[in-house]
Amino acid sequence: MKRQKVQKKDVEVRNVALCHHCGNLTQQKLVYTHHSILEGGYWTSGEKAEVESLYTFYVAVCEICHEVLLYGKDETEYGPSNEVDPSGYIDFSGYDLVYPTRLGQLHNSVPKRVSNLYEEAARIRELAPNAFAVQIRRTLEAICTDRGIRKGTLQQRLKKLASNGEIPPVLSEMTEVLRNLGNAGAHDLAGEVKPYDTIAIDEFFRAIVEYVYVAPSKLNDFKERIDKRKKLKEETS
Repeated sequence: MKRQKVQKKDVEVRNVALCHHCGNLTQQKLVYTHHSILEGGYWTSGEKAEVESLYTFYVAVCEICHEVLLYGKDETEYGPSNEVDPSGYIDFSGYDLVYPTRLGQLHNSVPKRVSNLYEEAARIRELAPNAFAVQIRRTLEAICTDRGIRKGTLQQRLKKLASNGEIPPVLSEMTEVLRNLGNAGAHDLAGEVKPYDTIAIDEFFRAIVEYVYVAPSKLNDFKERIDKRKKLKEETS
């Protein structure tokens, strides 16, 4: 990577956007702008073609939680946005979010219904721990439905999911913990689900998603790549 000069703004630039740290719609203040020329290449007809692209990074700070967000944009074709706009305003929040991971973002192998429910849960994780636990419970129900287990209580459906081999015993225990926390959040048990509980709930849930959807999808992708290589080798030999 070859770096260009770093550009700092004399005027303060703020965008209103969702903060993927705290889950609030907040003002985000631009504190740093950096232009980089990324050097790379790709293979075509047996030869490597060298290419350069201009990428601009925008560092912003959420004015509620004060956490840092990093946005990026490929500006190879038109050049940096702040050179185009005479006012100096930059809609950096509309660019690609590099850091942190978007709230509620799951692998593309996860069914839309499950992804949507989880995204709703992720947005309220910091703001409403009890509601977050309840929403995760709903998302577990959606996973059971997607896997063809539609009848019975959530406890029965999760046990069926485990007995079918969809999840291993250790994850089966995780689902029981998540179910109980979801029940606690749904009933009048004030303060039962603590903010620090939500971190573990989130990690457990994502582990279940990884096992049920993501790992099988990645394995299939890997097998397909191996098969394509074999076919290509057979065709060229």
